[in-house]
Amino acid sequence: MLVKDFITEELPVLKSYDTSKYALALMDDYKLRHLPWVDDNLYRGLVSEKELLASPNLSLASGNFVFPPLSVREDASVYEVLKMITLHRLSLLPVVDAEGGYRGAVTLDKLTDVLSELCHAGTTGSVLVLELASRDYSLADVARIVEANHAHILSSFSHTEPETGRLYLMIKIDLEDASPVIRSFERFDYTVLYHFMERGQVDELLQWRMAEVLRYMDI
Repeated sequence: MLVKDFITEELPVLKSYDTSKYALALMDDYKLRHLPWVDDNLYRGLVSEKELLASPNLSLASGNFVFPPLSVREDASVYEVLKMITLHRLSLLPVVDAEGGYRGAVTLDKLTDVLSELCHAGTTGSVLVLELASRDYSLADVARIVEANHAHILSSFSHTEPETGRLYLMIKIDLEDASPVIRSFERFDYTVLYHFMERGQVDELLQWRMAEVLRYMDI
């Protein structure tokens, strides 16, 4: 999925003759902290609400409060958008073509929707968090264990702890009850730190309640 696949084109842009007061009003209407500054369809820079509010004179042209021309090409990946928005704490990121022409923007809300789709957040399944040494990590081995239980990995994310060098791998699989997969991981000496199951959690709760009933009947 490229940036051009999830551009928002309906957002307003600022011109060099717009006032800071007008820019702030637009930001308030659209619940944004940044707006692109565009002239002759060329992207000039990013206007920040913070910089506008810091000025005692709101009649100045909005172009006086422009960030460096932060932007992303329309053929960039979603990872590049995520990096830029996170690094610079942006509410939107302008998108440009090869000649610097303004094509639209990616908002933080839209990026959240895209990431939710990519990681299958709304898909039925289970989430497992594994802990292992970085040197032992092999996604192919993890996938092999999952697929041996007639399941598939829908998405995966990893994080390495700098101090310990331990790797934490979070995977989502297409099984509501991941109990067989968990047991397989444990047989192969993987540490399953957490698991979030739909049917499996319910089964465990029902088993606990049944045990409580049987204990009560014995009494």
